[in-house]
Amino acid sequence: MVHRRYALRSIVMASAFAMAGIGLQQTTPAWAGGDSDIIVAVTKLTTHLDPMGSNSNVNERVSNNLVETLLEYDVTTGKLKPGLAETWSVNDDGSLIVNIRKGVKCHNGENFNAEDIEYMLGAARYNAEDAPGHGNAVQYMGSIKEVKAVSSHTAHIIPHQPDPLLALRFANWMGQVPCADAYKASESWEQWGQTVVGTGPYKLVGFTADEFQKFERFDGYWGEKAPLKSFTLRVVPELAARVAGLFTGEYDIITEIGPDQFKTIADNAGTGIAGGPINNIRIIPYDTRHPALSDPRVRQAMNMAIDRQLIVDTLYSGRTVVPNGMQMKSFGTMYIADHAGGKFDPDGARALLKEAGYNGEEISYRYLQDYYTNEVSTAQVLAAMWKDVGLNVKIELMENWSQIEDATADEGRGVINWSSTAVYPDPIGQLLRMFGPNGFFQRNDFWKNARFNELGDVLMTANQDARHDAMAEMLEIFEKDPPATYLHVLPMYYGKQDAVSWEPYGTAFMDLRAGSISID
Repeated sequence: MVHRRYALRSIVMASAFAMAGIGLQQTTPAWAGGDSDIIVAVTKLTTHLDPMGSNSNVNERVSNNLVETLLEYDVTTGKLKPGLAETWSVNDDGSLIVNIRKGVKCHNGENFNAEDIEYMLGAARYNAEDAPGHGNAVQYMGSIKEVKAVSSHTAHIIPHQPDPLLALRFANWMGQVPCADAYKASESWEQWGQTVVGTGPYKLVGFTADEFQKFERFDGYWGEKAPLKSFTLRVVPELAARVAGLFTGEYDIITEIGPDQFKTIADNAGTGIAGGPINNIRIIPYDTRHPALSDPRVRQAMNMAIDRQLIVDTLYSGRTVVPNGMQMKSFGTMYIADHAGGKFDPDGARALLKEAGYNGEEISYRYLQDYYTNEVSTAQVLAAMWKDVGLNVKIELMENWSQIEDATADEGRGVINWSSTAVYPDPIGQLLRMFGPNGFFQRNDFWKNARFNELGDVLMTANQDARHDAMAEMLEIFEKDPPATYLHVLPMYYGKQDAVSWEPYGTAFMDLRAGSISID
């Protein structure tokens, strides 16, 4: 155990030394004088602002500020409330009727109505296998048979089979509905991604890939007006540069802060920390096409080699938790409290590798430069833990997600970094969405398990007792035939100016709407 703690301590100390010497005088922030133009320094921007164009935390970060959902989910009460739809109802056949509020304007001045819903959820964008948004969105939206505009402000959404979460799907990530006229006028799916038109309180006014995105208050917004004149997301990959810019007042909020920077930021006059764990689990998926990873015993050994609590205690100062399996307590009655989650057992890992006949074959582990908080440090620590049990894992820093996801026919991707958001308080919104037949990993041939898929059907259609039993068995399959391992609940911490009154949402979404942020 000593060598593991030493390795972790060395990584954290190296990070602290990198931050040393940042003691800059704070200057006047960009919003001084009441203009409320704020700058948010981020590590990365989305390449496609349509939620169905890029399934990523950095896209979700913008989401409902720009493009809105039909309904909204209140995380404090667990209930649905009106969004673009004023009222809604579920028919006896399981279909959904939504009644759109009148007077909703798109950012281009067009009226938003039921025809926008019919078109944007139809074959042109989503509801066809070859639709450009289908691949990203199907794991979230489920199987929709048809969407009809019954009248100018009433839409009828019909699933292929009764879906207990149908209304919830239109209150969460991927349920946003952009404006159809602007979509029809766009030159291509790629061009649309950089010019998306929605109905939100902010509109897009500037976008340069890998540099910045700028959003301005939309004065034609149907609801309470946005509190900021504008906000700009600016790419600043290096943490030290983000912190330095926060101290000088160049940036008002900075993202991806680790606990080792908390004291530095808190001790600086005029700056502080916001955020915490979100409804998301950091995972490490396995591509079972890799020769070594095709054997579930090797994947089990990789899981058993990880001291998750040590990672939480050392890299995150105990400010997050290790989940009990691939589930979250927010699932309520569907949370399997007696599940025996993954255990740290290096001797057991070594025995499994010997039993599997593993002979030191190289396994690639691809990661990015802190897309996730402490991503680089986590990769280094995991590689050391795997090496300790005899696994030959080569960590490879990639420049973008395309390189992460690239695969050869024979050896797949090896090991990669990912995270899994519980988009609704039910395993359908996390475990099944991510690893079921419509999820990214089965659709992209990482992993398949026929029994897991059978149980997923039960989860979608059966009564509560049967669903509970199905969930328990799915968690067991996850341990015995692992498609991935889970590390910890993902925390998202931000540095901010003290005068920016803002508390982050419980997801990757940065809510900058009325009632969520103000400048003192």
